Amino acid sequence: MNDPIALLKKDHREAAALLGILAKSRPSARRRSTLTKLDNALRLHMQIEEGDVYPFVAERVGLEDAKEGTIEHGLIRDGLANLAMLVDEPGFHASVAMLTAGVRHHVREEERDMFPALKRSLSREDLAALGDAVVAAKKAGAARRT
Repeated sequence: MNDPIALLKKDHREAAALLGILAKSRPSARRRSTLTKLDNALRLHMQIEEGDVYPFVAERVGLEDAKEGTIEHGLIRDGLANLAMLVDEPGFHASVAMLTAGVRHHVREEERDMFPALKRSLSREDLAALGDAVVAAKKAGAARRT
């Protein structure tokens, strides 16, 4: 079975690693490439959560939780836009730190509260179907980027 929670947590770890690389980076092609990779990964991750996961969260865990997650995604998108604007500028590291703090806050809430509550509320069949939807969305997103 594809465990959607495990897949989403893996995305969180990958984003954290990319943010760590950016925090230590200097203006270069590698920085720009890493930022593109982070931007693509987070945008796909947020699209999957908003399209496939949060509807279950709204129904089974609480509308407020789903709404808060969506608002936080908007803030993350703003942070990514700031990084893109500052990619070769002196304020880049401050922007990375701000985005990192926002992502950590969001991940902590999802992993500590939202995901466990969602997992408890879903039948094994629903959990498997959600996992399959996450995998399919990831494959479709990857295919669009190539």
